[in-house]
Order: sequence, then C-alpha cells, then structure tokens
Amino acid sequence: MIRTLFYLGFFRKKHLDNSSGLVCKNAGWTLLEIMIVILIIGILASLVIPNMMEGVEKRKAQDALSRLKGTLQEAQRNSIKMGKECRVSINTNENGYTTHSVTIADSTYAGCLSEEVTFPGLTVTENLPNTTKIRFSYRGNTTNISTIVVESPNARTKYCLVVSNFLGVMRSGVHNGTNCQSSF
Repeated sequence: MIRTLFYLGFFRKKHLDNSSGLVCKNAGWTLLEIMIVILIIGILASLVIPNMMEGVEKRKAQDALSRLKGTLQEAQRNSIKMGKECRVSINTNENGYTTHSVTIADSTYAGCLSEEVTFPGLTVTENLPNTTKIRFSYRGNTTNISTIVVESPNARTKYCLVVSNFLGVMRSGVHNGTNCQSSF
C-alpha cells in the first residue's frame, strides 16, 4: 500500500542533484494527482447536488404552504374584525405556465385580503366540494371542510393544509396520498 502511494506521488523522495551535490525537493503536483482529486470532487458533487436541489424544492413548497395558511388566517381575522363574511378563492390560471393564486372571491369581499398571493412553479390542489371558494363567516367559522395540497413537481414530498368545518381551525402537515399527517 505504501509503495503504491509512493508510485502515485503522494510521498516525495529527496534526491541529489549530481552536478552540484545539493539536495533537491520535488515540489509540484503530477497530472495523475490532479485528475484523482478532480474525480473525487466530481463523485462527491454528483451525490450531494441532487439531494440539495430536492431540499430547495421542499423548502419552497413549505414556504408556500406557510404563506397559504397565513393568507387564510388573514381572511379569517378580517372577517371577524369587519363583522362580515369573507370568501377566498383558490385560482388556477393557465397561460403557458400554471400559476396558482389565492384572492378574494369578488369585489363584495374587499378588505378580506391585503393582497393576492401567488405560488409560481408549484401545484396547489384542493378538494372543496363544487367550488374553489373558502367562506369565513363574521365569527371566523367556515362551512367548508377541505384539504389543500401544495407540491413542487421536482420534490417527492407533498404538504397539506386542512381547514376544518364550523370552527375554521387549520392544521398543516405532510400529505401521504390519502390524508394529511401532522408531522413537519
């Protein structure tokens, strides 16, 4: 093993310069050493970069879920504060790209949200029966029970937000294909 390392140039031998009698030291990297280092860096990068990119996509979906939950809670708070009903729509606009957004249902619900929230590059699906609107009463209650799923096309994990019936309580978690588990 040591002999192989000597041959590869990891340990340098001192040698005498025959013309002057001085001890010279070989101080430089061989092409083989540089190629081995580049190969090792390439292998490590090929293992790390895909996992890192998936982590970025998962974080993007988690941030979108937090913004979605914050938007719905804002509409719920504003319905209580203003003493009137608020309806929030989950929209899908397709114009080359799919952009999902959360807006007020129409102008009669002005003041429910401070701004439209969009989720570019993410897929937002919901299971609201016969509508894409979530209604909050003047007390903050809702008559809609729904599960909203946020996912990135490049990540394997789906995140979900469940809005419960009557009380309007919201909880978030990881979607396992059929239901939402509170574990993130």
